[in-house]
Amino acid sequence: GGYFVVKGTEKVILIQEQLSKNRIIIEIDNKGEVGASVTSSTHERKSRTNIVVKHGKLYLRHNTFTDEIPIMVALKAMGCESDQEAVQMVGPDTAYASLLAPSLLECSALAIFTQQQALEYCGAKVR
Repeated sequence: GGYFVVKGTEKVILIQEQLSKNRIIIEIDNKGEVGASVTSSTHERKSRTNIVVKHGKLYLRHNTFTDEIPIMVALKAMGCESDQEAVQMVGPDTAYASLLAPSLLECSALAIFTQQQALEYCGAKVR
């Protein structure tokens, strides 16, 4: 900030930080895990979406959901039903497949195999 006198009147300038809207921000949290977040905004509403890592699995956190959604459930809900297709969308390298493996197993453990099942799962988590 700054303090100035202009024409005998005191003026104060305060610095204000504003995050970019509709831009993906990738950062490392205090546990050393990489996460991604985006603040989306329209004229009517503002929302924040995060991708977080918990116990080696990826989750989607959004302010419209009461709980975190496993990332593979979110991808299936958006129409990406094939596990192979989902992995290829993230990246062609085998490192991505091993990164997504725990999330793929979690999705299978939840018995979510179709877009409809994923949408029902997500619908049950809406606030």
